[in-house]
Amino acid sequence: MNANLAASYPTQQDADNRYVHSLDRQYVFHSWAQQGSLDPMVIAGAQGCRVWDYAGQSYLDFSSQLVNTNIGHQHTKVVSAIQAQAASLCTIAPAHANLARGEAAKRIIAKAPAV
Repeated sequence: MNANLAASYPTQQDADNRYVHSLDRQYVFHSWAQQGSLDPMVIAGAQGCRVWDYAGQSYLDFSSQLVNTNIGHQHTKVVSAIQAQAASLCTIAPAHANLARGEAAKRIIAKAPAV
């Protein structure tokens, strides 16, 4: 990223709940939500079963963020796997074949019951 461009973005340390909430309401479209009445909770970080805001207030994450973090936020094995995959291919359109997607599908099929 260009140094001048990077300098124009606030860092996590510069942010606060009010600023992040304001950015979200002005610029972010939330799918499956009534935009006008939405009042999203501001999350600055997460670890294990807890999330916290920019004021440092900690909350138990009973929603598991749509059930995709049942093993906890920032699990070291998941973070390491993401970093390893990102080093070779961050994303690719669904129309293309790639090793990670093929291997993941193969493993899911191996565990899924036959129909």
